[in-house]
Amino acid sequence: MTTHTSSATAEEAIRALWETMARGWAAGDAALFAASFAEDCDFTTVRGDKPPGRAGIEAGHATLFRTQYAGTRLDARVTAIRHLRPGLATVEAESTIHATDGTPLASTHALAIAERTGTHNGPDLWQIIAFHNNMLTPTQNPTPTPKPEPEAPTEPAKETAGTPTQPTHPTHPAHPTHPAHPKLRHLAIVARDPENLAEFYSSVFSMELFHRDPDGSCFLSDGHLSLALIKHRLDGDTPLGMNHFGFHIADTAATSAALVERGADKPAERFTNRPFAEYRAMDPEGNWFDLSEHGFGGPRPPADA
Repeated sequence: MTTHTSSATAEEAIRALWETMARGWAAGDAALFAASFAEDCDFTTVRGDKPPGRAGIEAGHATLFRTQYAGTRLDARVTAIRHLRPGLATVEAESTIHATDGTPLASTHALAIAERTGTHNGPDLWQIIAFHNNMLTPTQNPTPTPKPEPEAPTEPAKETAGTPTQPTHPTHPAHPTHPAHPKLRHLAIVARDPENLAEFYSSVFSMELFHRDPDGSCFLSDGHLSLALIKHRLDGDTPLGMNHFGFHIADTAATSAALVERGADKPAERFTNRPFAEYRAMDPEGNWFDLSEHGFGGPRPPADA
């Protein structure tokens, strides 16, 4: 009986973490949202980014609350809790972001690890020590979407003698994880002051800052293309200005073979702590470009991009 009561109390405290996240989201309070996470939480976003602990989680969500998710609310639901041992549990949760009019904007599924960190005036205190978020595809989305308005009937196309009716154009398929053909998704500029330049593009063109390197390099996105503002090194020989661009591709091996067939060097693997580009190549006139199968970060493009 004691074990049951203890487990029930723990589950109540764990579910309260997601309730706190939802309150912080609704209030646009990034600090309150991040309060559910441990200071050194291992957090992975839906784009594969890993903000540095609670401070990084707070900073990233502060940007979201000012920009694309301003005024939205979060419906967070804990769907499963498994107690690994007293004071440690895995948690599965589903979340849906709703616009001000109630329209669902995005849904995610998260796998987290929660740990009891102490007590406060009786109740147990828990924090999330690891959190991996995944975007649900439309077919996985548990939130029902409104049915489209019925279209007015149209008259069939009339045929002229000897002339077949023209086929209608198919609708665009949903945007795949890997593009059907390479897409230009990335530009990189070497800048004296990346922070100032990032503020310029954010304020004038509403681009979203989604990653910042320790050296001050900033990464922004307009939802389709990412813009890397790379900090210029005074002791380096890399010139200021446009540096390289990048393609989102479906098959690295096939693209590499096509480059070699055209006389280019085989793309070289990039060893970097940024989860964006995996390979670097060069065109016949010496212009550098990156190749990435998983994309270049930033918000996902619309389905018909």
